[in-house]
Amino acid sequence: MSEVFVFIAATLVTVPLLGLYLVYLVAVKSTRNKLFSIKLAVDCTTLLFMIAVYFIILQIWNLSLTWLFILFFLLSGIIFTFVHWKLYEDINIQKVMKGVWRFQFFVFFFLYFVLIFLGVIVTYASAAGGR
Repeated sequence: MSEVFVFIAATLVTVPLLGLYLVYLVAVKSTRNKLFSIKLAVDCTTLLFMIAVYFIILQIWNLSLTWLFILFFLLSGIIFTFVHWKLYEDINIQKVMKGVWRFQFFVFFFLYFVLIFLGVIVTYASAAGGR
């Protein structure tokens, strides 16, 4: 049973788009609300994209950037809180955290594709250079 869980977790971390699609599919079938399903899928798979980007960077450059991910999350939280405070004068933490979380999704979603493309180029270049 534990092997099945490990296989599913490894697949979702390796291909977070699959997780995004599966969450969207289940949500849209159960709620029949496409906008809510997209938001739920984004909220549920943000961590998958973060972990995938972490491991892609680790694979390409052999760098552990956990501290940079945490710093980026905190700085974006500070910026979102400041902007929210300037716009509304009253800070709604729930809205700020939701905004930060979805911003993180878009950043890591973009980074995922950039790094996949870069990883293919780096792998091809190193394989061609070794001939």
